[in-house]
Amino acid sequence: MKKITRFACEICGTEFADSDKAKHCEKSHKKPKEILHCRYNPVGVDTSGYPQTITVKMSDGKEILYKR
Repeated sequence: MKKITRFACEICGTEFADSDKAKHCEKSHKKPKEILHCRYNPVGVDTSGYPQTITVKMSDGKEILYKR
């Protein structure tokens, strides 16, 4: 029997045979720091109450717009 060692990125779960590649993957992910703005539709258009768009400030300083 042979032992197989794998390393997983703790952010996305991708598995690697090399620990350095897993560390590099973890460092490459940008993390959200702050919600800057949310845009909602009127209740007559969308009764869910969830925002249509969210602008998020990321750990690298960029502002990213997410839409549903």
